[in-house]
Amino acid sequence: MATSVFKSRTGERVAPQQPGGYKRRMTNRRTHRELIGCYDCGGNVSFSAVTCPHCGSPEPAGPYLQNPKERRLHGIEEKNDQTLIGMTVLCSGIGLFYGAVMVGTLGAFGYGLLGAVIGVPAGFIINVSRRLFG
Repeated sequence: MATSVFKSRTGERVAPQQPGGYKRRMTNRRTHRELIGCYDCGGNVSFSAVTCPHCGSPEPAGPYLQNPKERRLHGIEEKNDQTLIGMTVLCSGIGLFYGAVMVGTLGAFGYGLLGAVIGVPAGFIINVSRRLFG
């Protein structure tokens, strides 16, 4: 059932009388997709576009900019990763050296593996204690 739109006395657009006895107000608003300028070429692109239709840029909205809190958290995570890797390598190296000096080549491999098994929890404990006390 098609309904025609007409103007009321006040100039507002309203729908004709509905079976329920009420008038529905209509607006001039239309659904527009928000267009942004492409970061690379400057052409108009939909905000939800995956690529720019003009230049093919994979990030038409531009790179994501982190706020200071996000940058700080990423810095903490990077430091935690470096600590974990460093402790694992250090303990493995100590184990390799000890095994090579005391037992030989096969012992070096075994003690190096034991050092890695000890290094991972040690790095984790350092990261957790840094978070709690520092």
